[in-house]
Amino acid sequence: MTWRRGDRYWGGAPWVNDWRAYPGLYAPPYGYRWVQAGNQFLLTAVATGIISAIVAGSMR
Repeated sequence: MTWRRGDRYWGGAPWVNDWRAYPGLYAPPYGYRWVQAGNQFLLTAVATGIISAIVAGSMR
């Protein structure tokens, strides 16, 4: 699936706890988490699931 900013993500993909291990990711602001969906990383709001940033191809 192609994700865009503003989309809602409610999938069951795992949260990225160690964002430093992936090139291109940065510390999520308060209330946000990185999730990995395929080869994309989505910065999502925990409360709403709204995607605010997308980083593609940051695989280890």
